[in-house]
Amino acid sequence: MEVVLRAFWIQASLNYESMQGLGRLVCLLPAIRWLSLPGKEFASFVRRHSGLFNSNPFIATLGLGALARLEFDRNANPESVPDGMIERFSERVSTPLGSVGDELFWVTLRPHAVLLGALGALLTGVWGACLLLVVFGVWQGYYRWNCFRWGWASGARIAAVLQSEHFRRPAIYAGWIASGCAGAAFVLLLVKSPAGALTSKAQVAAFAGAFAGACAALSHRKPATWAVMVAIGWAMMVSFGAKMLCG
Repeated sequence: MEVVLRAFWIQASLNYESMQGLGRLVCLLPAIRWLSLPGKEFASFVRRHSGLFNSNPFIATLGLGALARLEFDRNANPESVPDGMIERFSERVSTPLGSVGDELFWVTLRPHAVLLGALGALLTGVWGACLLLVVFGVWQGYYRWNCFRWGWASGARIAAVLQSEHFRRPAIYAGWIASGCAGAAFVLLLVKSPAGALTSKAQVAAFAGAFAGACAALSHRKPATWAVMVAIGWAMMVSFGAKMLCG
């Protein structure tokens, strides 16, 4: 738990030389208490975890859990973890942790939270911002904690976790979720606007068809940003057509 809590500040010492290296070391310091390392081994531990480490901050705990497990295995049986393996693993895991984490959070989860916050703002006003913070907070808390558990269980084999459908499910279905949220937000905006209020069943049907078509046209593997743009653009085009046809 302490490693996960420290991971909230893993970027506090971000720099161009070791990136999140010092933050990674601070996060892993509680492991020294678990392992009861003597002075010489403590110095070696610090050297091993002072080098390059870079990750998306929200799934960094996946790498931290794997590194903690490697240290535990090394302490229990030094021959199971050869010299230099931990340092090499730490450097090489940075790229997949960064790319998968960015796809999961910056391209998928953050836009979805913003869309849900926009829906909440249209319905409740200022509480929409609170909804955004709560949704994103729950998501990132879930990933921070479970990534550490998965990393600890997998050790050096965390590639299987990064590739699993369970781990990347929000990114896989990003297009469907985002287009649905964008369509609902756009409909609410028009309904609540006196100039753009829906006045006939034909217009309601046109809007419903537009949003259903936008969802159907999007591949379920498309990024959320593209889904938002397509859904809103499609809705605007059909809404103007509905106004012209239905008066």
